[in-house]
Amino acid sequence: MAISLSDTRVAVVGAGAVGSYFGGMLARAGAKVTLIGRLAHVDAILKNKLLMDTVSFTEHVSLRASTNLRDVRDAQSVLFCVKTIDTEKTAREIASHLVKDAIVVSLQNGVDNVARIHAASGIDALPAVV
Repeated sequence: MAISLSDTRVAVVGAGAVGSYFGGMLARAGAKVTLIGRLAHVDAILKNKLLMDTVSFTEHVSLRASTNLRDVRDAQSVLFCVKTIDTEKTAREIASHLVKDAIVVSLQNGVDNVARIHAASGIDALPAVV
């Protein structure tokens, strides 16, 4: 039985290489994805879609893109992909916008980011390895 992601809402906070890849793959699978990133990257996505150039495919993927951290507000899952230096500040900024029971997954370099997210914001993020 195939799993449908069509009702799944995902926000990717930090739409760099890691965030854009995972967000793009989820969008290709049918999830409703919002990438939250820097203005130049967001503008390029809004103009041309997200270009994914991988070993097995090259495709322009449709998804939402924003520079506003408040756009996590309707996401069931949040992929937390910011640089470690931005961890605490970003965690504090998104905390009040998360829906109840949102799942936050840290897809960051380093071993202490989940603890840093929690200390800064009270968010109980899940660690992941990329």
